[in-house]
Formats: sequence, structure tokens, C-alpha cells
Amino acid sequence: MCPHSPPCPSASDPDHEAARTLISHPEQGWSLLCNGIVVFEDTGELLPDGDAIAPHRPTDLITRPVSAPTARPVSASPAA
Repeated sequence: MCPHSPPCPSASDPDHEAARTLISHPEQGWSLLCNGIVVFEDTGELLPDGDAIAPHRPTDLITRPVSAPTARPVSASPAA
């Protein structure tokens, strides 16, 4: 049971990642939330019932390829 007021979202709520952090181990890449969820730095999650949520980084979205810049002619500088 969450001791916080207002209580943290439960593990089954859509906003479950908003629960407060109880234990943090950034050197190991994980934190334990008040609702029993273990969140990992790659945004993966381990739920209290043992189910896992795969990493869901915003960088996993499809992006447009970046085109290489076009070469510009180098102008000779005047001799001093």
C-alpha cells in the first residue's frame, strides 16, 4: 500500500511511471518505484507480477535520414 498522499498510481494504471522512486541505483541502471515496478534506464520495465515492458524510447521512432551536406568550393585567401 502506498503511504504517499495523494497515493501513487498503481502498477496497472496508464500513468504508472509517475509513482515515486523508493530505491535508485543509477550506477546499475534501475530504480524501484512505490508501486513495485522496476524501471530501467533504457525505459524498459519489470512489473510486480513478473511481466516485462520492452524499452520504449522516443528514439525508437522512425526518423528521416539525414542527408550529407554538399561540398562547397574553398576560396583561396589573398596573400598577405
